[in-house]
Amino acid sequence: MRGSCFLLLFLLPLLATAGGKPPTGKFTNAECLGCHASRDAKLIAAWRASSHARTAPKADCVTCHGATHAASLARARRDSACVACHEKLNRTVTHSYATSKHATIVKLEEDQWDWSQPLVRGNYRAPGCAYCHLHGAEHDTRLSVTTWQPFQPEDSSVREPVATRWQAICGECHAPRYVSEQAATGARMQEIARMKLREAREVMTRYQGVLLAENRRELDSLFTGMQAHGRNVRLGVGHQSPDYQWWHGQPALDGDLLRIKGMIAERERQRAGRP
Repeated sequence: MRGSCFLLLFLLPLLATAGGKPPTGKFTNAECLGCHASRDAKLIAAWRASSHARTAPKADCVTCHGATHAASLARARRDSACVACHEKLNRTVTHSYATSKHATIVKLEEDQWDWSQPLVRGNYRAPGCAYCHLHGAEHDTRLSVTTWQPFQPEDSSVREPVATRWQAICGECHAPRYVSEQAATGARMQEIARMKLREAREVMTRYQGVLLAENRRELDSLFTGMQAHGRNVRLGVGHQSPDYQWWHGQPALDGDLLRIKGMIAERERQRAGRP
């Protein structure tokens, strides 16, 4: 009799799930994975392959969805679920999105939206973090992110699939020509940023032998800043933030490049004995 009771207690959650009703109560991440692995193995595999699972701190089921089934989908779809972690990891990422028009619309209207709806076309007036990075319940975040290569064009074998995916997502709300124009403009802006970084590096390398130690330290600091401004351009393009494409991006790159050239020109004048 006791064995039958234990078996019944074990089967009740499974029977409830099989009947379409999720079990109640709180769950650990291991319990979430154990149950959903049999229900949607591809989703679990996608999460395991993502940076959320492979890097610390991990963003697991409970981190994003909470420890209960109640409102678990809506909770993970709202920007607050992503910003809670990414604000601490890299505020530049969250701030570049926050300064976009998409984020402004989400912030103003999010309490009026039905967040239980899937992250697909027509359900939301503007995309939030999860709409673009976890589109259609795709949990492999690598599919929506490219790395910033400051000195050469990005590897097309990586960039093209991501660009195709992004354009498909953007095309759910925008006309094809607008999407393609924005993609081309974004690619050009990133290449211009790379050109400025390459120019700065070449100038610093050419005059390395004539610079004083203090000159080199200051130039290295400026160059580090330029790399950060270059990443800002990429974030501005990806998040459609004019502030990060421009104020925190291209003009900042221009300013530091001019300072680097100016310092080298001044040092050359000093060596030549010119006023």
